[in-house]
Amino acid sequence: MVDKRLGRGLEFFLSGAKGTPAPSTGAAPAEETLMVEVGLLSPNPQQPREAIQPEEIKDLTESIRATGILQPILARRVGTRYEIVAGERRWRAATAAGLERVPVLVRTIRDEDSGVFALVENLQREDLHAIEKATAFQKLLASLKCSQEELANRVGLDRSTVANFLRLLELPKDVQAHVSRGTLSMGHARALLGLPTAEYQSKVAEEAIRRNLSVRDVEGMVKQLALGAAPSPEEAATAVEAGKKKSRPVWLNELEETLVETLGTPVSIRYGRKRSKIVIECTGREEFDRIYAKLKAL
Repeated sequence: MVDKRLGRGLEFFLSGAKGTPAPSTGAAPAEETLMVEVGLLSPNPQQPREAIQPEEIKDLTESIRATGILQPILARRVGTRYEIVAGERRWRAATAAGLERVPVLVRTIRDEDSGVFALVENLQREDLHAIEKATAFQKLLASLKCSQEELANRVGLDRSTVANFLRLLELPKDVQAHVSRGTLSMGHARALLGLPTAEYQSKVAEEAIRRNLSVRDVEGMVKQLALGAAPSPEEAATAVEAGKKKSRPVWLNELEETLVETLGTPVSIRYGRKRSKIVIECTGREEFDRIYAKLKAL
């Protein structure tokens, strides 16, 4: 979780506030707000986001066409051009909207600080998925040549939080890809780190996705495999699901089975006193349309 320092925004880091290990050039940073040609701006090479989704740019483009850019882009001078530190989406959307010039807050920012500011800005908006954060932390550790604790102080997080993100990079690439796509949460990924081999981590991840298992379920699978109570991820998952069904009311199991038979696809029900959830699985648009038609008919 981002602490209060991070919640104050980039201005807190840029101002050199007392007690903050934020970047500083040793003197008050020069700054000015200019109207800059969009062609003179370049993306930050240390941008932590792996990709910017087209739909995000489309929505922002429409907003900029209607109201203009309300918050200047933060940039620094690099030769005769300007390197974006925070606000790449606004720049891309402004270009798509046909703007020739955009408002830019130009500050004196060192090379080693540019990546920190870009990461902080994305953390504030919670734009990054867990693997993007982990990769950004890893790059900053290498470029800043600092410890995890020092980096945590720079971005306003606990050292343990930074360490937990970095550990995700120990997982095999296929599991990291699931976390990037959102098919596995960071909680699932952290549970998988308790397994001894990359092969087991991948297989348990596949079972968790196929059966739509919760983080607690995956933790149960990892525990069974570690104790030797189950010989394979498949049997560990089956045991966990069997344990869940035994502890649930019979009527809930029957309702789940009825929905599976009616819809012809895996269905799981998570029932709670205050909030419940019915999860219907489908693969591809064709099956999605089929299930939607059945639900509509009902």
